Amino acid sequence: MSGVKIIPIGQPRTVRERLLEALGDLLAREGFENISLEAVARAAGLERAVILRHFQDLDDMVTTFGQSAVFWPPVAELRAEVADRFASMPPKAQLAHFFKATIRGLLARPRTLDILAWELMSRNRFTRLLEYPRVRCSLEFFESVTGEVPDSLDLTAVVAVLGGAAIFLTVRSRQSGVFGGLNLYDDADRDRVDRVLDLIVAGILREVEVR
Repeated sequence: MSGVKIIPIGQPRTVRERLLEALGDLLAREGFENISLEAVARAAGLERAVILRHFQDLDDMVTTFGQSAVFWPPVAELRAEVADRFASMPPKAQLAHFFKATIRGLLARPRTLDILAWELMSRNRFTRLLEYPRVRCSLEFFESVTGEVPDSLDLTAVVAVLGGAAIFLTVRSRQSGVFGGLNLYDDADRDRVDRVLDLIVAGILREVEVR
């Protein structure tokens, strides 16, 4: 599994990238409660004034980090594995692929999983800022779904339940390695989860269609 690197190997980091890297490391290590411009500046080894030359304020910095592919897998990445055949896949396969690819994208981002673990324990304006890009990513992905998806399908609820399960399972796999007898870093276990996601999504669509 290939990870997502903040700075491509062999290229110097820009100050902006250095600051975002420091913010991500700080959130992953200490969570949201004591985050501040001063804390980020110390972590980056720079002056607070330097941050304000690149970002309006801390909210702007957190928003930028949340919108970056470093933090969350973009739609292009989620569809990369099936890009050449996505349009021809049946809707149930397209929907299931979103959750499968999200799991893989998160496993490739251990720092994101650490941040999500903190997010489960606290709720403030910073957690909300990191939530918005995830919602937009989901909306963008599902707008590209082709074929007939029943209008009666409560897609918002489906995404909330299965997306929440994907986040929880990946965070637990990061923290303890195994959850419920499954290790999502193991290819065979991840394939088992993929098959269950196929069954769940197919069952949901079948149930909606017969109503």
